[in-house]
Amino acid sequence: MIEYALTEEEAQFAAARAAWRASLSDGLLARHLAPLAAFMLIVVFAAILGWTGLIARRTAEIALLLAAAAYMIYRLWTRWRFYRAQRAAAGWARGLRAEPCRLVLDEDGFSLEHGAASRRWRFTDGLEIEQVGGMVYVWPKTGEPLVWPQRAHADAVEAERFLGLARARAGSPRPPAAIDDDD
Repeated sequence: MIEYALTEEEAQFAAARAAWRASLSDGLLARHLAPLAAFMLIVVFAAILGWTGLIARRTAEIALLLAAAAYMIYRLWTRWRFYRAQRAAAGWARGLRAEPCRLVLDEDGFSLEHGAASRRWRFTDGLEIEQVGGMVYVWPKTGEPLVWPQRAHADAVEAERFLGLARARAGSPRPPAAIDDDD
């Protein structure tokens, strides 16, 4: 059992990470690259046709302006989606920060008691456990993540033991260490 309260900085960090992860899981990058490729192809195609004289120069310029306008509108829509994810994650983190939390790890998963509310994350739901920047995240396939600061543990050894136990029960081994290639 761990009892903790998030600081404002930790809540902001958790909200930013949750918003980024939610946007990526929603296909943000995949939906960004296809319109960029289409825009570049239209630009190249219109420029070649206009330059070779197969279409009038004014028609090529209009095609370029329409392609640029369509791409800019798409980018604004993408930014709006990301902004909406950030606002939702900030509200979630603000709610976590409002009252102290009590986290329990048992055989089936995690239980979080937060004020009058409680929530459960089951290992059978395919949880992913991640440790980043002094925070521990438990990412379910859908829904809000579970997050707590590493400082909530008595010491670093206790934190590693707790995470090792959680990863073993979740069936996800410790991720390999990052390779730092400073050539």
